[in-house]
Amino acid sequence: MTKYIKVRMTLEEVELFKKEASSSVYKTVSSYVRKALEEYTRVDVRQKLKLIQALGEFYRKYHNELSHIGGNLNQSVKRANELSVAGLLPPEYLREVLMPVIRETQDTLNEIKRELEEVTKKAVKL
Repeated sequence: MTKYIKVRMTLEEVELFKKEASSSVYKTVSSYVRKALEEYTRVDVRQKLKLIQALGEFYRKYHNELSHIGGNLNQSVKRANELSVAGLLPPEYLREVLMPVIRETQDTLNEIKRELEEVTKKAVKL
């Protein structure tokens, strides 16, 4: 005995679904869904999906932060260069402006490295 299952999808999702189902080796959408369900319920596939999600979160978390810090560092170094060329670069600028930005950048990069190592360890276990 078989039963029907209704699923709500946008028009774009339906088109993509049909395209994927027809471009695969499956003769029907039903066989495509059955195989997808079978593969998703396999432990290794679920682990890989979790890893992909973790990598996506990792990217989203640091993309904007790195852009912001990089912009700050670039502005600070540009200003230091302008002051240096003019012979007006006071030691306080290095201590109070550049060093905090450099430390923040270094801390962020160390955090990224640590989290990337964690994600890599998870990937190696797969």
